[in-house]
Amino acid sequence: MATRESTFNVRAVPRRTILKTAAWSVPVIAVAAATPLAAASVAADLQLTPDPRGDTLHGVSPDGLQSYDLSVVASFSATTLGASPTPAGSVVTLTFDSRLFSGPWLTLDTFGGTIVSVASSTTAGNVTTASFTLPVAVPAGTGLTFWPHFAPPAGSTPPWYTDLNGYSVSIAPPAGVTDPVLGNNTVTSNPVYS
Repeated sequence: MATRESTFNVRAVPRRTILKTAAWSVPVIAVAAATPLAAASVAADLQLTPDPRGDTLHGVSPDGLQSYDLSVVASFSATTLGASPTPAGSVVTLTFDSRLFSGPWLTLDTFGGTIVSVASSTTAGNVTTASFTLPVAVPAGTGLTFWPHFAPPAGSTPPWYTDLNGYSVSIAPPAGVTDPVLGNNTVTSNPVYS
């Protein structure tokens, strides 16, 4: 019987080994449990770049003593930074002063000037926010160029306003895709008064 006990003691796993194994198995289980969640999330870093072309709206007060300039970029280039494109469905948002602009739409260069109509639009005070859903993917490494357009202005010169709102264009990935760097998604132009 004594021999059996000594054989059993030799084969027994030391208490320290059990504790070490238990300590290492907890993180392994936690990592394995977290992996499917990380794999389910999709990220795409979109970048919006203004092209160097555009117009400057110049408004002058009735007495001719004050004026404003508002730069309006003609087109924008949207690019996905990284190796994979952002899927179709990215949202382009224009925010503008409704006293200067109205009736917005976009055209895309990759489809020979394909028109993208407003998906939704809201106006609060003098600020209109219009959103467009891009029907194509935003490529990786190269830009997708789009042009914002507006209905023709009512007059030949911009009217005078002392409280003109800025003009901004932004892009966001489609639902289910996160953008880890939001600082490169918006281009804004504010009026400069003199």
